[in-house]
Amino acid sequence: MYVLVTKELDETYRNVQGGHASIEYTLKYKDSKLFQEWRSDPYLIHLGVRFHSSLKDWKEKLSELNIPHIVWKEPDLDNQETAIACIDTGEIFRQLPLA
Repeated sequence: MYVLVTKELDETYRNVQGGHASIEYTLKYKDSKLFQEWRSDPYLIHLGVRFHSSLKDWKEKLSELNIPHIVWKEPDLDNQETAIACIDTGEIFRQLPLA
């Protein structure tokens, strides 16, 4: 599972937001074939994007590629989008640094 978080947030807060996103993804897609396959060899990789606006770009790209994903909106930050979680091969994220 890949989790994209905005690096505008403090490092600790990034990890919390990524945790929220990965749990939300699990709840939404737990019955999907993709999620069941991931469970046999689970991985969790947090990657950082520079700005909140970058999350929007990634959300659009994942939608265009029909990659199931969720976007976490943090209630304590006026429902601002702070993280995206998806299961993928990771090729599209090759240029992103670790969060």
